[in-house]
Amino acid sequence: MHKIPFVIELLYAQRVPGPQPQRWPEDLKSNPIIGHGMFSFYDGLKLGLQLAASCHEWE
Repeated sequence: MHKIPFVIELLYAQRVPGPQPQRWPEDLKSNPIIGHGMFSFYDGLKLGLQLAASCHEWE
């Protein structure tokens, strides 16, 4: 099993907020695990796309 690098732990602590039900669609408010997971994934995907776009600008 691979160990998660410390930098990933630091980034996670900074980028992944606690549950914020006010951001979730109504149908996910009854399932906080899926609601939080989906919006954490969504925020991570947005961050990845922003990083990719930023790197592309340097070319």
